[in-house]
Amino acid sequence: MSWRRHLKHWLVPHKHNDHRPHLIRAHGLAIVAVLIVGLQTTALAVRPAAARPPGHQSIGAVLAYATDITPQELFDQTNQQRAANGLPPLQLDSRLNASASAKAADMFQYDYWAHVNPVNGTQPWYWFTQAGYSYSYAGENLAKDFDTTAGVMTGWMNSPGHRANILNPHYVDVGFAVQNGVLVGGQTTLVVAHYGAPASAAIAAATPVPSARPQAQPIAATAGEPTATPTPAVSATPSPVPTVAPVAPIVKGQISAGPSAPEPHSYSLFAPLSLTKTLNWPSLISLGLLLLLFSIYFVTHLAVWRKGLKRWRSPHYKAYAVASLAVLGLAIILLATSGFGMVG
Repeated sequence: MSWRRHLKHWLVPHKHNDHRPHLIRAHGLAIVAVLIVGLQTTALAVRPAAARPPGHQSIGAVLAYATDITPQELFDQTNQQRAANGLPPLQLDSRLNASASAKAADMFQYDYWAHVNPVNGTQPWYWFTQAGYSYSYAGENLAKDFDTTAGVMTGWMNSPGHRANILNPHYVDVGFAVQNGVLVGGQTTLVVAHYGAPASAAIAAATPVPSARPQAQPIAATAGEPTATPTPAVSATPSPVPTVAPVAPIVKGQISAGPSAPEPHSYSLFAPLSLTKTLNWPSLISLGLLLLLFSIYFVTHLAVWRKGLKRWRSPHYKAYAVASLAVLGLAIILLATSGFGMVG
């Protein structure tokens, strides 16, 4: 038997297979199920250690955390976006990595997803100072429920506030955290990005160059930048350290009197990012298999109805036809939307 006849027996309903393609029989469905679970398991095995969830030995954990997001990929893609917009790259700062990790852990501990802890009112900037990062400018981006780094970055770049943080020319450093856990009763992956410019850089920029005759006038300041007021000269020696006024943090890429948390953005089939960006390769292949099954079921039920075969007259078969298409359709929608997360 040629491979074409084999393929026809497996995929196309006709009289020689009793209008029941082998792929939608018990042994065919078992093969599809093994393939889907095998894809997820293989994907976890080859996934970078930074993207693996804790307790990933179980099949349940494999399917719960189908994510390929890593801090290194977030860092690389952030600088790619900055380079594409003519901006210098950010430096990966260990202190901001620590502050982002602490913020992610706090969200899991207190079961919330927001810039400000609703239980004790902790602001995002608290984690900057706790990690030892004294800043002149600071910002925070959040994301959850995404499957891929590209999905996170696309979500951020499609949101004006998050895009402004990524492309803010004031920022010098960045840190990332990617943590898996249970939030509001569901398993998820949280992504936190902390952007900053150290206070020392602002002081250095505001410090006047010493001269034989120091200027007594204060240096003019621009909106949103630190102001520097030199100590009036009382001798021929200028004051070495000017007084620097505090600077309000930048949140969502905007200079404001204080931190603000804009409304989160969610993505779905009705406002898609891109399936190829938000779904990792095991999920894309699994989606393809489900679409193939749906197509075969649809063509088979249509052929049985049009040919008026005996089994179509059975109410049980009609119920089976409707149920099979409904279940597969729902599975396809759920899988397709599983990579669309939220940014905040």
